[in-house]
Amino acid sequence: MKRLSLLVVLLIVLAGCGDTERSNAFQYKGSYVGDNSAVAGIAQTLPMHDCYKSIELQTKKRPYGLTIRYSDPEIERIEQERLAIRNAATYFTLVQNTEIVRFAFPNRTYSFSRPEMEAWLDIDFSTIKWEKDLNDHLDEKISNQEQTEAYFKRI
Repeated sequence: MKRLSLLVVLLIVLAGCGDTERSNAFQYKGSYVGDNSAVAGIAQTLPMHDCYKSIELQTKKRPYGLTIRYSDPEIERIEQERLAIRNAATYFTLVQNTEIVRFAFPNRTYSFSRPEMEAWLDIDFSTIKWEKDLNDHLDEKISNQEQTEAYFKRI
């Protein structure tokens, strides 16, 4: 019986050590703006994570929101905009009470609101359960440069 117990404990320990991959942002689904560890954890998993600097949380009054500060990612403007859209949509999907997401770069700031982005993408972020579902919606919209540029002219 001791051998069986030892074997079970050893298997559990070894199984826990095998997960060395970067964490998936969707592990934070259902979090709130006030949970700074979840909000920062999401930032560490998203595109442009290598230039992520800090996050400011707006939790005292509505609209609840986030400002994520980045250093210069040194990529083309259109690619920066596409990644900003992806990251904002991810925050709206994972952080239940997020109403506004801002991305502050040294040379520009992008601001997204949940209702505007849901209308543009024709989805309700609260219904997205899987990362693939979100990416499918995003790929369809942001692969079209004209639609992406039109969105940024509206906001």
